[in-house]
Amino acid sequence: MNKTNSILVIMLIISVILSIFIGSVNFANVSNMQVFSIILDVRLPRVLMAILVGAALAMSGVVFQVILKNPMADSFTLGMANGAVLGAAITVVTVIPAVFAPVLSIGLGLLSLLFVLITARKLDLNYRPETLIITGILLGAMLSGVLYIIILLFPEDTVNIARYMFGSLGGADFTEVSVLLLVTAVSFIILERCGHVLDLLKLGDIRAHALGVNVSVIRPLLLVTAAVPPLVAISYTGIIALVGIIIPQIILYIRPMNFRPLLKRSVLIGGLYVLVIDTLGRTLIAPLQIPTGVMVMLSAVPLFIFLLYKRILTGAR
Repeated sequence: MNKTNSILVIMLIISVILSIFIGSVNFANVSNMQVFSIILDVRLPRVLMAILVGAALAMSGVVFQVILKNPMADSFTLGMANGAVLGAAITVVTVIPAVFAPVLSIGLGLLSLLFVLITARKLDLNYRPETLIITGILLGAMLSGVLYIIILLFPEDTVNIARYMFGSLGGADFTEVSVLLLVTAVSFIILERCGHVLDLLKLGDIRAHALGVNVSVIRPLLLVTAAVPPLVAISYTGIIALVGIIIPQIILYIRPMNFRPLLKRSVLIGGLYVLVIDTLGRTLIAPLQIPTGVMVMLSAVPLFIFLLYKRILTGAR
């Protein structure tokens, strides 16, 4: 582990400790048993979920941007996030048990990604990045419309569905943390071992194929591998947008690097970023809590504009 990553790990550990002990409850006014319960049952799973969500979103953003050669590609701009939220909302308004929410989110999210890729290809044989993003945003808007119709049909479930629309880490538990940790870790290991292949894909399909990469097989496999963790995360927390775009691109703006070091640094910074933002969201106007998705948007949009100003997201540096 290099010096920068070591510093990030230390910062992450410090942030975890501070986040666990910072909140609207004054520990001096409650019993030791209540303090233990608040830390173990409420704050610790939320802190771990924040780290894993940030890591999953940043990790997937790196892979999508490399494979699709598009600096604006992530689960939100490709319509996957809206598909995942719709899948989770279906479990809220039907008899389908909530435990199947990740399964429906993964299914509808992957179908959304497939639809975007096929439609963009039909519209533009050159597969230009702007065509891909426009298609993803339009699909996301359509799926949001379906979600609004569901809210109209089931007004009694509005609060639960709104949680997915705004993105919230409240209510996280160790079961959700365990599931997300498992899929994120497996995905990370696979992607890290395929780092050389992803570096070759940056060179273009023809050159990658000439160097021994079966592009037609490896591309969809890596896309699915990178897509599953954020879809599972979204099924639990709702939409938390732009993390997958800004984290990798900010890192590359500071220092260009190959895929493996970029992946590791994106995971660390993504986890740290969402953890800090979530902690601010639940403490700034405590006892009221600002949804994590809202806080991320408020902080990410200025960074997004900065990247556009530097012409990083347009590919014209």
